[in-house]
Amino acid sequence: DLVPQPPPVAYSAKEAVAEPMRGRLEQYIPKELLAKLEGARTHGVGSGERRVVSMLFCDVTGSTSAAEKLDPEEWAEITNGAFQHLITPIYRYEGTLARLMGDAILAFFGAPIAHEDDPQRAVLAGLDIVQGIRSYQAEIKGKWNLDFGVRVGINTGLVVVGEVGSDMRVEYTAMGDAINLAARMEQTAQTGTVQISEDTYKLIAPLFECESLDKIEVKGKREPVPAYRVMGAKDIPGRLRGIEGLRAPLVGRDSEMDLLRQVLERLNDGRGSIVCLIGDAGMGKSCILEELQAHWARIAGGDAPWIESRGVSYDTTRPYGMFIQRMLQMFGIEDSDSLEMVREKFAIAPEGFQPEVLPTVVRAAEALLAFRTDSDNPQLEGEALQHEVYNACHSMWRAAASFRPTALVLDDLHWADPASVDLMIDIFSLVDEVPLLLLFSFRPERQSPAWRIKQTAETDYPHLYTEISLRALSVEDSEILFRNLLDVADSPTQLRQMILAKTEGNPFFIEEFIRTLIDTGAVIRDESGMHWRVDTKVEDIPIPENLQALLTARIDRLEDDTRRTLQLSSVIGRSFHHGVLKLISDSSIALDKQLSTLQRVELIREASRVPELEYIFQHDLTREAAYNSILLRERREFHRRVGEAVEEMFNDRLEEQSHLMAHHFYEAGDTQRALKYSIIAGERALSTYAHEEALAHFQQGLAAKGAQLLDSEGAAMCFGLGRAQSSTGQH
Repeated sequence: DLVPQPPPVAYSAKEAVAEPMRGRLEQYIPKELLAKLEGARTHGVGSGERRVVSMLFCDVTGSTSAAEKLDPEEWAEITNGAFQHLITPIYRYEGTLARLMGDAILAFFGAPIAHEDDPQRAVLAGLDIVQGIRSYQAEIKGKWNLDFGVRVGINTGLVVVGEVGSDMRVEYTAMGDAINLAARMEQTAQTGTVQISEDTYKLIAPLFECESLDKIEVKGKREPVPAYRVMGAKDIPGRLRGIEGLRAPLVGRDSEMDLLRQVLERLNDGRGSIVCLIGDAGMGKSCILEELQAHWARIAGGDAPWIESRGVSYDTTRPYGMFIQRMLQMFGIEDSDSLEMVREKFAIAPEGFQPEVLPTVVRAAEALLAFRTDSDNPQLEGEALQHEVYNACHSMWRAAASFRPTALVLDDLHWADPASVDLMIDIFSLVDEVPLLLLFSFRPERQSPAWRIKQTAETDYPHLYTEISLRALSVEDSEILFRNLLDVADSPTQLRQMILAKTEGNPFFIEEFIRTLIDTGAVIRDESGMHWRVDTKVEDIPIPENLQALLTARIDRLEDDTRRTLQLSSVIGRSFHHGVLKLISDSSIALDKQLSTLQRVELIREASRVPELEYIFQHDLTREAAYNSILLRERREFHRRVGEAVEEMFNDRLEEQSHLMAHHFYEAGDTQRALKYSIIAGERALSTYAHEEALAHFQQGLAAKGAQLLDSEGAAMCFGLGRAQSSTGQH
């Protein structure tokens, strides 16, 4: 019901993206997606960005032979119906329809809107397409006696997305090797299947059952590439985070665990609590919940109720989504179940479920899922529906906790819909009546509905409330975690220091950088298989793709002008002066407002006011993610503008800022000005006995001169390099 019947003719991707903005599909596209597309078009974001995107190709197989048997008008009718089934799942998982062709579509997950789980969304959309179109295939078979199918191919990788073309034709599209591989995945997929590349497989393997296929020949690649067929979601999904074969004990959370164990001890004694576990992505909330569940089993018994549900990123607008999810889990409802099977399963109380509350729960589920068993009763809606759901929840959890102390755990609550949050708040009163633990885990996002859980609990139920805020690990704890995960023989000090500096005490980030070291072969197991050793240079490890996606998704929630300001700031560096940013900003009038927004969402913070107003990125990885999204040609221009702005702003202190200007002019490709400031920076470093920095400046300058004949500039660098080397014992 999201998508109308589109035209059966091929048209450009520009039209596919721009058409909703002209009103044709406007009413069918999710508001968030429509607003982002309109913003991108208005502010010219279509000029291009570098992004990691999951690309989905889908086409109708057998369409050529089917079309030959029918009048064009009849085939158009069939194709229109097919497109509804192809496009609806794309919007369901907040993808972008980039191109609609005669019998095929191309969709992006990650552009222009990024989510931290775009590969999962793409695969779920693909599975929904091949499963959801089956009823339509049967309908066409019965009406026209025609057979057709669909196939889906997906790849994840770095591409340039934006508007390309000429005055005659412009498209919003993606360019790069990754999109060609996505097309090849679709071309070689069997009808009725979803085929993915190895890059996508690595990101979704813990969640989906996949079958390894024969390697596929791809034009332009010397070696065949691996491919996988997605069979479906796993019954028991694995962990997306962490490193296969490497586990480390929880580090740096002793005080938090002691407090939570006390909460469980009280629960076991018959006293309930409301607990909020709050921490940024990657701070270890899920690991703490795993430890807690194990402790609860030890003190209360292996079959002690520990009931866990979690928010889903693509269900934030589905009313009572977490309640529905719990009902489907309890009664064993599968996506493939027929309506009759759903009714049969809801008629039987699950094991351990209190039979006396079954009718109440079933009435609420009937109303939410629209599968009424009693057609004489009118369909509930509005306040009556809310009352039915609230009554079912109260009855269910009161009965469960009255029978035995019960822990109800809701993870990733920052993705909960507002109705589910209101429902959770409504059952707070039960904790005063029965031994029920309500444990909520979420990110510190004040704009999310979940924040009301914290505010209500601490205001109205302070006698029951416990709050635990997770902070970054200390340097010492970060080093312990690093050593526990990766015992690298003869590890260069800069390897550990570089990783710990980039990750800044975030356990998940540390794990992901170590995973990248292993996946890229930068570290490999030694002959014993017990330890690791460095195999290649690791000075410039890229941000792992899932971290890039996580950070990009956060940046994408900004308005376009504010996002552009963040990108410009990232070019200046981890810290940046307000004056420099103002000189290079395209919207200096609104700059202070944008900087206030970036501080409010905790992407940057004020570093100092004297002698100049200066800001700093909260995390260097955020700066890298923003910087990596800028096109290379734009980066060069921005670096030039920054270098010139620093020259203008610090014209009486050029020596002090020479290292910055050298860096920016090198990145801008302005070698002549870069060499000038390299010499100044190198001489200044020598004068302050910073010999390693002096070496770096002179070596970079000589490398930039290349094979040019030595002139006075080159001679100055050679003499400076010699002085720096002799000062460090390199006579």
